[in-house]
Amino acid sequence: VIEAGEHGWGDPVALAGMLGGGLLLAGFVLWERRLGRQPAGQPLIDLALFHSTSFTWGAILAAVGIFALFGVLFTAPQYFQAILGTDAMGSGLRLLPLIGGLAGGAGLADRIAARAGAKLTVAAGFVLLAAGLAVGATTSIGSGTGFLSLWTPVVGLGMGFALATASAAALGALSAERAGVGSAVIQAVNKVGAPFAAAILGSVLNATYQGHLGLTGMPARVVGAVRASVFAGVAAARQLGSVSLLHSVRAAFVDGMDVMLWACAAIAVAGVVLALVFLPGRAATPTATKAEPAALEDDVVVRG
Repeated sequence: VIEAGEHGWGDPVALAGMLGGGLLLAGFVLWERRLGRQPAGQPLIDLALFHSTSFTWGAILAAVGIFALFGVLFTAPQYFQAILGTDAMGSGLRLLPLIGGLAGGAGLADRIAARAGAKLTVAAGFVLLAAGLAVGATTSIGSGTGFLSLWTPVVGLGMGFALATASAAALGALSAERAGVGSAVIQAVNKVGAPFAAAILGSVLNATYQGHLGLTGMPARVVGAVRASVFAGVAAARQLGSVSLLHSVRAAFVDGMDVMLWACAAIAVAGVVLALVFLPGRAATPTATKAEPAALEDDVVVRG
C-alpha cells in the first residue's frame, strides 16, 4: 500500500504485494480452520470465538475506531512541527486535549452503555469521532493551537466511547475461561489497525501533498527533496531562502492532511452504520464452554 502511495495505484509491485498479502491471509485462515476441526488440533487462533456476533463486531468496530484515530496521531505531530514550528515536547503537549477526551470518554462509556446499550453507545462514539474529524479537515495554514484544541477533544471523547464499549461488548460475550484468549485476539486485531492506517492514510496524505506542490522551474535535486516529505521540503525552502516554496510546501501538506482527515471521518461514519446494523443492543450472555487444560494455564482473565 505504501508503494502504491509512492508510485501510483497501478504500480505492478504494489499490486503484487497487496495480492500476495491477501492470499497469505486467506491461506492462514484456511489453515487455522483446518487445525480447529482436527481432534488434536492446536490452532493459533480459536476461530470459534467469531461465532459470537458481539465478539466479532465488537473487535471489528474497535479496530475501525483505531484506524480512524490513527490518522490524527499520524499527522498531527507533523503538522505541529512542520507547520507550527514546535519541537517534539510542544507537539506532545498539544496532543493532551485528545488524550484527555479519550480518557474521559472511556470513563463514562460503561455508565452510558448500561442505560442506552452497546449499540447506541458505540454509534454515538463514532458520530462524535466523525464530527471532530470533519471539523479537523477544515484546518488551514493559519489555524493555530486554539483551533486544534477545539476538535481534538471531541475526537478523543468519541473514540473513548466507541473503543471502550466495543471492547467490553466483545469480551462480555465470552465465558471467563475464554476471556484471556478473546482479549489477546482483540489486541491483535487492534494492532493490525494502526499499521494499515499508517500505510493507507499515509499514502492518501503523501499523494495529495505531492500533487499540490508548486515546483515549476525548480532544480531536479530540490524537487526530489521537497517531494520526499514535508520536513525535507521545509528544510530545502529555508536553505534556498524561498518564501514561495516554503508556503507551497506547507499549503500542500495541510491540503493532504485535510483530505486524509476527511477519509478518517468517512471511516467513522462507516463505523456508525456498522454499529447500528450488526452490533447487538445489549451485552450478550457468555456461553459456558469446555476449555483445553493446556490453554487455561496461559489464559489471563480480563474483567472490565
